[in-house]
Amino acid sequence: MDSAPPSSWHPDRRWADPLIALLALIALMAAGLTLRTRQAGNHRPSARTSLQGQILEAVLAGPRLLGGARVTPGEWTKARTQLADPWDRALLAVLMAELGDPAEARGFLAEEGPAGIGGERFRRAFAAAYGSDPIPDAAAREDVGRRLGNGYSASLLEARLRDREGGPASGEALRARARSALLTRLAVLGGFGLLVMTFAVGGLAVGVYLWLTRRQPPVQPLPAWGLSGRAAALVFLGWFMAFFAAGNLASLVLLPWPALRWAVVPLGTLFHAGIGVRLLCWAEGLTVPELWRRVAPGPARRNLAWGVAFLALAVFLVLAVAMATSLVLKPDQSPQRDLQELLRGLSGWGPSLAMFAVVAGLAPVFEELLFRGFLFPVLARGGRVTLALAVSALLFGAIHLQPAGLPILGTLGLVLALAVRRTGSLGPAILVHACWNGSLFLLMRTFT
Repeated sequence: MDSAPPSSWHPDRRWADPLIALLALIALMAAGLTLRTRQAGNHRPSARTSLQGQILEAVLAGPRLLGGARVTPGEWTKARTQLADPWDRALLAVLMAELGDPAEARGFLAEEGPAGIGGERFRRAFAAAYGSDPIPDAAAREDVGRRLGNGYSASLLEARLRDREGGPASGEALRARARSALLTRLAVLGGFGLLVMTFAVGGLAVGVYLWLTRRQPPVQPLPAWGLSGRAAALVFLGWFMAFFAAGNLASLVLLPWPALRWAVVPLGTLFHAGIGVRLLCWAEGLTVPELWRRVAPGPARRNLAWGVAFLALAVFLVLAVAMATSLVLKPDQSPQRDLQELLRGLSGWGPSLAMFAVVAGLAPVFEELLFRGFLFPVLARGGRVTLALAVSALLFGAIHLQPAGLPILGTLGLVLALAVRRTGSLGPAILVHACWNGSLFLLMRTFT
C-alpha cells in the first residue's frame, strides 16, 4: 500500500476517544429510535395493496388469462398465508370471486370480520358487485380502485358494477383494458425473471472461478488511506450524524412548498453525501478529483467486465440466501415498504426521473465510496481482509435499518466488497449497486 500522505488526519486520542464514544452513543440512540419508528409503521396495515400483492395477482390470474388454467385450492391457501395486509386480502377476495367461487369469496370476507379486509367502502362495493346490495357512488368506487392498485382486480370489480348499472356487456371494454394491462405486467415479470435466472447461472460460474483463483493476487491493491483509525471512526460517525439529520433538514427546507414533498429524499441524499465527501477529502487532504482517482483506478472496459461478473454473483448468492432464510425466518413486512410508499406518491416524469437518479445513481456512488472505497480498505489494513469483508458487509446491511432485509443486504455488501478486493477499484461495485437499485426501482414503479 502507498505511504500515508503528510496531510492525513491523526487526531489526539485525549479528545478523540471521548468524542468517538459520545458520537457512537448518539448514533446507537438515533438508530434505535428510527428502527422503532419504522417497525411501528411497518406493522400498521397499509392503506393500499403492496407490491407483493400485485405480483401475486399477476401470478394467480396470468395462467388463467393465457391458458384457461384454474387456480387450485392449494394456491388459494398459499396466497391467503402470504398476504397479511387488509388491502392485499381484499384484492385476493376479488380474485377468488372472479377466478373461483363468489360464494367462497364471500365466506372469506365473513371469516375476516369487519376490520380484516379492506374497509367499509370495499365491503359495500364487493357486496354490490357480487350480490344485490346498492351500488356505491362514483367517489367511493374510485377510492376502492385506487387502494386496490388500479390493476386487474380493481378493473374486474368495477366492470361488475358497470354490468349492474348498464347491462351485462357494459363492463367489457374495461375488462379488455384490464387483460391488456395484466399481459404487460406478465411480460415485465417474465422478462425480469428470465434475466434474473440467466444472471444466477452466470453467477454460479463466476463463484466457481473466483474460488479456483482465490490465491491469485488482486489486479491492484486496495485504495490506500493514511488517516488513523480514530480519524476514520470520526469521519464515519460524522457522516452517520449527517445521514440522520439530512431528512429532517430537507423537510424543513421544503416546508413552504408542499408540492415538493417528493424532493425530500433527493435533497436529503445530496446533503449527507456532500458532507460525507467533504469529510473524506478534508481528513485525507484531497480534492474531489484526487479522491476519485484514488478509489476508482483502472480502465473503464475492465471495470465494466468485472462489474457484470460480480452482478451475476450477487444475483446468485442473494437468491440462495433468500431461499435459505425463507425456511427459518417468519414472513414479515417487505423490507422495501418505505420505497414502495414513496413511489406511490410520485406523479409525473420529473419526480420519477429525479428519484431514479438518486436511487440508481447518487446513492450507489456515495455508498460505495464510503463503505467499499473508504471503510473496507481502512478495516483491511494490516492484512485483516477477511475481518474487513465481514464487518463492512454487516455495517452496510445494518445501516439500512431493515431487520427483515439484513441477510440479503449483508450478502450484497459482501459481494460488493469482494469486487473491490479483486479489482482494487470502485467501478465494478458502483455498477453492481446501481444496477441492483435501478432494477428494483423500475420493477416497483411498474407495479405502483
